[in-house]
Amino acid sequence: MVKILGIAGSPRLNGNTAILLEEALKGAREAGATVNKVVVCNREIFPCQACEDCRKAGECTIDDGMDKIYHLTTTSHGIILAAPVYFNSLNAQTKALIDRHQCMWARKALLGLEVTDPETRHARRGLFLSTAGADDPRAFDGALKVVDMFFEVLDIKYYERLLFFRMDRKGAIKDHPTALRNAYAAGEHLVVEIERSLGEKKV
Repeated sequence: MVKILGIAGSPRLNGNTAILLEEALKGAREAGATVNKVVVCNREIFPCQACEDCRKAGECTIDDGMDKIYHLTTTSHGIILAAPVYFNSLNAQTKALIDRHQCMWARKALLGLEVTDPETRHARRGLFLSTAGADDPRAFDGALKVVDMFFEVLDIKYYERLLFFRMDRKGAIKDHPTALRNAYAAGEHLVVEIERSLGEKKV
């Protein structure tokens, strides 16, 4: 069965990206996937300390809530990352989670170790959902560079994105004519695409 991980990065538990994530996860679930969700602000996640301990064995030595998250980000077939844009980049809570994947970069790039299952790696897919209050679609440019790197480290070579600007007010996404429907469809499509790729490997 396809396993999907949803990452709710916003400190607003019922904010715009959280609403989008719920729709995408609903689409994934109804397409037959098993769904897990991590609410970042409910987890104890310290920022990366640049101690470089991960260069020795590819493991982070900080003792906090990341251990279970590493398991989910490396074993799920698909990741749906939902996070807002603050000052033209990802919000701090989401960025901390991503920065803590430096150990996965070290494991892969420096030590030549596996990060994900070689048998299913080809089928790993992602979805990025984001909102910004700015009246300019270029507000997402910085965040997209971060997400590109995050997914690359986790062997996700392909991902879709749904980006909505002019969404400063909490709950504004509900007034968008297609956003919730698009998020549901994107979550559904993520599962279909993973299943298709997994099936091709078996042939």
